[in-house]
Amino acid sequence: MTPNASPVGLCRLVCRHIGLVAVLAFMVTEVAAQQPRTAADWIEKASRSGESHSFVADVVYEQGSHIEALRLWREAGDNTPLRERLRTLSGPPREILRTADSTTYLMPSASEPLAQRYSARSLDLPGPDQIDRLDAQYRLNIEGEGRIAGRPVQRIRLIPRDQFRYGYALWIDRQTALVLRADVIDQDAMPVERFMIVDLEFYDDLDPESLNPVLADDSESFEQITDRRRVDGDQALVHADWSVGDLPEGFELEKDWAQMLAQRSTPVRHMLFSDGMATVSVYIERRDASERIEGPMSMGGVNIYARTQGNVQALVVGQVPMANVRRIADSLVRASDSNATGQ
Repeated sequence: MTPNASPVGLCRLVCRHIGLVAVLAFMVTEVAAQQPRTAADWIEKASRSGESHSFVADVVYEQGSHIEALRLWREAGDNTPLRERLRTLSGPPREILRTADSTTYLMPSASEPLAQRYSARSLDLPGPDQIDRLDAQYRLNIEGEGRIAGRPVQRIRLIPRDQFRYGYALWIDRQTALVLRADVIDQDAMPVERFMIVDLEFYDDLDPESLNPVLADDSESFEQITDRRRVDGDQALVHADWSVGDLPEGFELEKDWAQMLAQRSTPVRHMLFSDGMATVSVYIERRDASERIEGPMSMGGVNIYARTQGNVQALVVGQVPMANVRRIADSLVRASDSNATGQ
């Protein structure tokens, strides 16, 4: 017993200490309870977080052997419609502007539009109502912690169960649940696409001017192309007699609408299929013979397969293996011709 310390005083000191330990233990337990416990929980939290934070980020984007440095401005919040501006910091100047309803590309006039539209694509995480679908097509693993852009992250792996989808590695910010790095991984365990934030700064109020393009005024050197998600009004579905006869397991039709693409005078039918993580788009339109393309194309993790029948062209596009997009393209059937498979 220390000098001048009474039993009552010691009791109070011990009780105070025990109380403090109890409070600290409760706080640690509470924080731990707030952290996701499974890979599916982490993905769900990340999907909810994607439209909750405004920030400016410097990004490295790799697509195959092509590497770009970009800057991303994102404005988002509970009462704020999502807006994004993406600008290249290396290579030819380009900008991509995204809202919920449209995507606008500003690029050098000599650029090939098809390639530009599928470069620097954002990773689409499944919505909270889609998470349960992932288990059937992927093994979901938690694979330790790390650090990206100076921030602690949780690493998550999605390993495909068949050859019709890629795998994914996600590095998720442990504080905000933003995805700070995403690798798309092929069947040989090699990354075919990578998006990584290397510097990140959050804002409560992002300067509205920062979301305005700087290339738009130079119309002689730069071309502006806007794709709108759907046609205004009650536009009847075009090419409605076409359907997909053979979808890889797990893929379901998510949307089917008439979409107005830039440089097109008439709407295009757009069918969007998803397995909860990967997506495949099928575009069907009438094209002149001089404008048609045929066969496979690849850009990093994005594969494209084009087929024509008569004066109608189908373009199947997805961040999935070529076997997937070709299978879907070959199975397209026209109701007016029961033997029409695009072959």
